[in-house]
Amino acid sequence: MELRHLRIFCAVAEHGSFTAAAEKIHNVQSNVTMRIKELEAELNQQLFIRQKNGVVLTSAGQIFLGYAQRILQLTDESRNALLDNASPRGLLRLGSMETTAAIRLPKILAKYHQQYPQVQLSLMTGTTTELIKAVESHRLDGAFVGGFHQTSSLYQEEVFHEELVLVSSNEFDSLSALTSEISRQTILVFRTGCFYRSTLEHWFYQAGIIPGHIMELGTLDGIMSCVAAGMGITLLPRSVVASHGARHSVHCHELPREFSNVKTMFIRNKDALVTPALTAMIELAHQQIAVDGSAQEPVSENILTTGLERIDAAESSASVH
Repeated sequence: MELRHLRIFCAVAEHGSFTAAAEKIHNVQSNVTMRIKELEAELNQQLFIRQKNGVVLTSAGQIFLGYAQRILQLTDESRNALLDNASPRGLLRLGSMETTAAIRLPKILAKYHQQYPQVQLSLMTGTTTELIKAVESHRLDGAFVGGFHQTSSLYQEEVFHEELVLVSSNEFDSLSALTSEISRQTILVFRTGCFYRSTLEHWFYQAGIIPGHIMELGTLDGIMSCVAAGMGITLLPRSVVASHGARHSVHCHELPREFSNVKTMFIRNKDALVTPALTAMIELAHQQIAVDGSAQEPVSENILTTGLERIDAAESSASVH
């Protein structure tokens, strides 16, 4: 078994096709097919189920994938560790919630790219649940996720503080108007696994609110546009609403502190090597926080309309029929 077998295997598993994997790794399909057959023969296990439109992993293949990814990650880490430790270089794979990627990271990534051009940066956006799994399985070197998570496999460090606000269209210019209709509103959220979505669902439960229809959207712009158009409501960081306020006229309502004050954590796998590239990213993030400050900037009145009455769980429960 050679590293090339593992790289080809992981490529086929990722793309679900011998042809697509061959194109991705700049190889011919016949060679990809042969290497997979060699690997299956050595392991004495079928790793893929061949179908008309591609391949899927067998149960044995799913088990082997985790080990293959770990071996390749350790190989890359060992190479980087033997390079000049004073100069970050190599591949740095980061993950982030979409809201953090849109608002908090652009300055940090731009400065990092300028200071460390020898580092090949990649950024994957996803839900907090997806990102945690990716870090635990060593598919990411680190990620920005929502909230603290009880797990012994991760190192977690607070990097940002966010204030979450309930966001509605300007149709609801008062808190009482919104709470009386909230059970009939469409809830606009990211897919399951989103930290902000779970926070909103928890608040609904604590306030005794039965939410209306839930609609999942894949982009931040999509959610903001639908809220501004009166399609429904959502829960987002105030910094996000302020940033998008020039394009979307919406109304903000405060939640109780136990729901509105949340932390964005940077996580990494405790078993993974902390490379110079990763160390430099963490240091630069802290430097940028010191410059900008993690507190939210006030939302200007000429950017968007704000409703700043506080929602108390007991009052919300009483006002929903």
